[in-house]
Amino acid sequence: MPTLSIRFIGGHYHATPWDKAQNEGAVEWPPSPWRLLRALIATGYAKLPEWQEGTPPPLARSLIARLAAVLPSYRLPPATGAHTRHYMPTKNSTTLVLDARAVVGTEHEPLLVHWPVELPPEEQELFDSLVERISYIGRAESWTECESVSSPTSLSIAEGWTVPHDDGTPLPPHCDQLPLIAPVASDAYSAWVLSLPKPRTKKDKNAAPAASLFEALQVETSWLQKNGWSAPPGSHLVVYDRPAASAISIAPTPKLNRPSRVRVPFVLLALSSTARSRTPMPLRIRTLPQAELLHRAIASKVGKLEPHSEAVSELLGLDGEQKPTKGHRHAHILPLTLLAEDKHLDHLLIWAPGGLSDASQQVLRSLRKTYMKGGVGEVELRFAGSGSLTEFQKIPALNLVLGEAKVWQTYTPFVPVRHPKKKGRNTIEGQIREELANRDFPLPISIEILREKSIAMRHFVKTRREGMQPPVNVGYAVRITFCASIVGPVAIGYSSHFGMGLFVHEG
Repeated sequence: MPTLSIRFIGGHYHATPWDKAQNEGAVEWPPSPWRLLRALIATGYAKLPEWQEGTPPPLARSLIARLAAVLPSYRLPPATGAHTRHYMPTKNSTTLVLDARAVVGTEHEPLLVHWPVELPPEEQELFDSLVERISYIGRAESWTECESVSSPTSLSIAEGWTVPHDDGTPLPPHCDQLPLIAPVASDAYSAWVLSLPKPRTKKDKNAAPAASLFEALQVETSWLQKNGWSAPPGSHLVVYDRPAASAISIAPTPKLNRPSRVRVPFVLLALSSTARSRTPMPLRIRTLPQAELLHRAIASKVGKLEPHSEAVSELLGLDGEQKPTKGHRHAHILPLTLLAEDKHLDHLLIWAPGGLSDASQQVLRSLRKTYMKGGVGEVELRFAGSGSLTEFQKIPALNLVLGEAKVWQTYTPFVPVRHPKKKGRNTIEGQIREELANRDFPLPISIEILREKSIAMRHFVKTRREGMQPPVNVGYAVRITFCASIVGPVAIGYSSHFGMGLFVHEG
């Protein structure tokens, strides 16, 4: 019995089902019996010398008639659906075209097609000769390597075969059904043609079907469309039972193949609005609420990750049990004015002394917007860069925050973490010294409370909308002098992770 083995050496199979338009993105999988017989005939005309004059031998007609009289069964290799979109030129413009295909790969087992019919030796020899010369099936880019192989011992659905549906039995479990276009038997076609009324006009003669099934299999689609045929003469739809595992599957999401980003302590985000001026941007006095809003956006993104992800610890400061981590190694959100001295925030510096992993950087890169109160409402966020301290120190606008100096002064007010006292460790100076020590800074030689500048900072928002509130709603402008130069950032006190108590150097 004839059995055809097909390997798609390009890894792709392109063919549109008869009743579908190309831009519907459907793929005829497997190739229909009608398509396979047309491929055999086309190969004979193109590759066999005795067919070159356009007159196939009677042996070819008997072979096609014998194959058309039965319905083949298929064993399908794994296939996934894919498509490309491109524009094709037309007379006056271009049109979008979908090129759908089944991706079958080149390493899988071949597609097998088995016709349950015994062929005489001469016809089997012709079948073998035609099969080995088939160069493509379907669209011309569906390159094939075909051969005639021995017949299978079993054609059961349990072994993965797609078979014609038996009308007397229900659909087997774990199967679906698909219609394929197939030829009718040659004798049935001839009888049908004889039963048709004789054409009376030239138009009727042009639209008349071919005299034999062999010629009907050679009719071009353009002729069918021109003469109003909704289906090729001599064809009919056959329902096949196909194992669900043999259907075209959806390709899995590609795995991320980029290398992991190196751990860095800094990420810079840029703020922007659709307005041409900077006036709608948030003012520096709203440093704390802007940082809190960004923290809320970060928490929303991190909440979609695994609970034990590094980003949870680095960005939110929570351990595996969702408890706050000790120390100040997790992220500080530091809103800054870098582009102009107009007291409007335009950047957010994310600083994590313990470093930001690839997962944390991916979260920050995915941020697209934040909000503000009393301004434009929604503010756009853009990833501006990430890097080490040395790399960020090369940015002139960040030098005041990341530079090296002995004298540092508040950029945003220092808010004490405990009620200030006149004496002891809870004085303003005592709390500053303790905060510096907790962050491994050397003890300063002097701490000055700048009274006039403290008054100028009275409009800063110093309380959080959520979370712990400060013991007193008071902020201080402070100048700290160290015995040796230290490197920033310097951020201490209440809500130092949200931009408060941030210092800049004086040279």
